[in-house]
Amino acid sequence: MSKSITNWFKPAKEERGYKRSFYRKSLLIIALIACIPGLITGIGIYWTATGKIENELQRLHQSQIKQRAENIDDQLAFLEMTFSHWTFDPKFDTKLKDIDFTYKYDQVQELYRTMIIIEGSHPLIEKVELYLNKPRYLTMNKEKYRFLADPTEIDAYNSLIKEGKTIFWTDRLHGITGTGGEESLTLVTKLPGGSMEPFGVLIAGLDQAKLSKLLRTLTPYNEGSTLLMSEDGGWVISGGGKLSELDQAIQAEFMKREGKDDSFLFKYKNTTYSVSSGAFTRLGNKWIYLSAAPVTAITSPVIFISKVIVFISLGGLVLALLFSWLASRRLYTPVERLVSTLTGGSKEAFRFDNKDEFDLIEKHWNELNRESESLRGKLEQQMPLVREGFMLQLVQGYLFSYSEYDIRERLRHYGRDAEGKSFAAIMVQLGGLSNLEGRFSSGDEELISFAAANIIEEMTASRQADAEVVNFHDMCIGVLVMVPSDASEKLLKEELHRFCEELLQAIGKILKLPVTVSISSISPQAKQIPYMFDEARQALSYRALPEDSQIIDLERLNKTDSQRKFSYPFALEKEIIHSIRMGSEDEADGLIEQFLKELSQIGSTELTARQGMLQLLGSVLNAMVHSGMNPVQMFEGANLFDELSAQKGPADMLRWFRQRIVRTFVQELISKQDFHLKQMVEQVILYLYEKYMTDLSLDSCAEHYGTSPYTLSRAFKQITGINFIDYLTNIRLGKAKQLLRDSELKITEVAGQVGYQQSYFNRIFKKYEGVTPSQYREMVREG
Repeated sequence: MSKSITNWFKPAKEERGYKRSFYRKSLLIIALIACIPGLITGIGIYWTATGKIENELQRLHQSQIKQRAENIDDQLAFLEMTFSHWTFDPKFDTKLKDIDFTYKYDQVQELYRTMIIIEGSHPLIEKVELYLNKPRYLTMNKEKYRFLADPTEIDAYNSLIKEGKTIFWTDRLHGITGTGGEESLTLVTKLPGGSMEPFGVLIAGLDQAKLSKLLRTLTPYNEGSTLLMSEDGGWVISGGGKLSELDQAIQAEFMKREGKDDSFLFKYKNTTYSVSSGAFTRLGNKWIYLSAAPVTAITSPVIFISKVIVFISLGGLVLALLFSWLASRRLYTPVERLVSTLTGGSKEAFRFDNKDEFDLIEKHWNELNRESESLRGKLEQQMPLVREGFMLQLVQGYLFSYSEYDIRERLRHYGRDAEGKSFAAIMVQLGGLSNLEGRFSSGDEELISFAAANIIEEMTASRQADAEVVNFHDMCIGVLVMVPSDASEKLLKEELHRFCEELLQAIGKILKLPVTVSISSISPQAKQIPYMFDEARQALSYRALPEDSQIIDLERLNKTDSQRKFSYPFALEKEIIHSIRMGSEDEADGLIEQFLKELSQIGSTELTARQGMLQLLGSVLNAMVHSGMNPVQMFEGANLFDELSAQKGPADMLRWFRQRIVRTFVQELISKQDFHLKQMVEQVILYLYEKYMTDLSLDSCAEHYGTSPYTLSRAFKQITGINFIDYLTNIRLGKAKQLLRDSELKITEVAGQVGYQQSYFNRIFKKYEGVTPSQYREMVREG
């Protein structure tokens, strides 16, 4: 507390000290509450949860190893499948028995190239070798071939041919295939593939370094060991390249346990390892993998974190004690500043009118309340806007949690006495903007909605109707009508119909728009208001086509009859999709218009037309997918079905479908087809130069190259700059001028050789050259 306030406030040090003690104690309690849970949590994790977490992490480690082992298994399976396919290559068929390696240089070179390709077909293959026992014993790799003479070596290779399996793994060839004396796995398959009498084998020696690197993926940490071995331990491959003492100890321990445990703890040189094991079958042989990781590598992060939590909590507790003492000395400063602000520095006001600082705060709080009352009066002026917001929330169902009493009270609060009243909903839907011919344009929806809402408000006011008009700003206006609950429902319906007819006439006369009005049922419950508006909005989709002003009574609506008239034009759908695929945008637009006319036959409803257009949209999107396009990417993730459903009437649906779907599809199709079309046009040009003397046409050329005349014509014009007929005519006339200059053929013969009849030839020649063929020949020879 400041010195000036202390001089005026007589109960000085004891009371002031008490106040500061209160703040200090409160702050200390808060600090303890904040720090002690962290301290308890850290100790609990350190002393009680470490063991459980250790076991759980060990289980997760074992699961992780199994997943990585499955990846290795898949890679080996892929290697086996890829290698076995080479045995069926034509280069390794029975013709190899008769090949002369001395004189058949081309075939031998082809074999060299194939060996190189096989070695590059999989990253684990280091060296590939071919062995044949016919016509002579020989081995061959990508570098050379050699004939065998050593019986021991020959027997080693022949033993592979005598093996009972067509393809198998073996470790018997190290030192023969050139992999050295280390443990080396080789994959062997007999040649030719599928033969009952093999005469050779194809041998793939694995890259020891890459296989070891692949095995090291089974160890999730830099420390530890990974082993891959046969079931009987005949061969062992280490992830480290060479067997270490740790590898040998782990293998001995596993063999001692006889493979009974999938996971066990193994202690070696004062370090405990978590050993996980598993097996997979490779071409009928069982291979076993072992992965050992130090347990401390798994649990040490948890132990470290628990210690960090304990030390941080202890440090936080110490800091909290220190800060609570320091902060209590300064915590009262904001209260002091608040008092000074409220009094404006007036010592007299504080000394005589108030007992303490909080009395002064209370006084000013009351003054603020009086100001709030003044502001509340100003808020009343904004009540219409607030009421409009409430009505929007009510009719759209956002107040579903309100009770019947709450809704009626809110209506009463906003000036509508709903006591003893029933409710009816009227939805007014204005027609779309497509057929207004310039009176309104796209983007004027809010302006139209505002004008229509004003017309409806004036009509309800003139009839002294107890109603609320709700503007949805999307060319839909809702009217909540409150009627006496004891009145005859039949008379109320008749009155509502008369009111709706007046609405149709007034809006149609002023705005020149088609209007559809739907009337809900009458309900005595205010909680049913959003449901009545929702039903009335849905009823708008049952308006009869073609569009015209009409009234739809929800209770009189026979939805079954309206839906029974639905007839979907499947044939037109196929034509539309075909024309879009061919890039015929104008043709597609015309077909879609015809499609919509058939959906909108007299007696149909907008709902049936909308359902049909939604079905067509789905079919077109499916056609896009089959054409190799991605609709999600093309339309940037937009919900096209929602966009189509939001269109007002058939005219708007037609305009949207043309601009949003057909144009986008055709443009994307054209961009993707430009390269292919250029190739096609180049082929057609070559074809024209070859067949110009025959009866050629745009249709015949399009059919010859498997495309439509429209697509070919447009592509030809786009790429060459002239249309198809002019290009063909130029070729023919160029050949005709050459014949007229260099030959003595008659005009009829020249015409026949360039694909024309004489009469037409004379006309077309004069049209393009300005003279007849005879005159052209004379001019050329005279010149």
